[in-house]
Amino acid sequence: MKGVRSGRLPGERLLLVDRDPDCPAFRELGGLAEVVTEEAEWSEFLAAWLPGASAADRLVPTPWAPHLLSDWLTDALGARPMAPPRGWRLPYEVAVESTLFLSAAAWTCPATCVEPAHCPALHGPRDWDLGDLIEEFARGRGYRPVVFRLLHLAGGVSAISVREIAAAMELLRPLTQAQVLVGTTSRCHAAVNAIQIFTFTPRAVKS
Repeated sequence: MKGVRSGRLPGERLLLVDRDPDCPAFRELGGLAEVVTEEAEWSEFLAAWLPGASAADRLVPTPWAPHLLSDWLTDALGARPMAPPRGWRLPYEVAVESTLFLSAAAWTCPATCVEPAHCPALHGPRDWDLGDLIEEFARGRGYRPVVFRLLHLAGGVSAISVREIAAAMELLRPLTQAQVLVGTTSRCHAAVNAIQIFTFTPRAVKS
């Protein structure tokens, strides 16, 4: 909101989505002129919204949400979830059901960190990009990587371009068989899932 009102994001409108009409974001921001609220389940909203979204739109997932883009790809492609590969050799690697949460940081980062090139926790250069590490790891294990990168907008808020989401779907839709590693990642923290794409094409049977 500060970015919109300061002119850094001129003309932008915020669409807040939550299944709880009494959630804190609705209560605090719902009456503002720049904000529209919609009561919906996140996954259901995403499936309905993405096909008509503009390429210039951006998605800001909450850090506490499920891995929404992986769930969306799985449903849209008719894919099957798989257990993601382990052994990343990162400071933080924790599996919660079928999602693997990764961090290149061995410390607790502030929620609004903009991930500068000079890391304030290290007091030195940040010489990694977790998105690049995920892509390299995926290819080394025989997966096709699809990495959605959260890029800083303003005020410590990061977002994913709808153009990038659409490009990922265009890449995967023609595939008839593939193991895909899906990551939603900032430069330091990520959620990772694996999915199996398999399209069965029936063959004519001679009588």
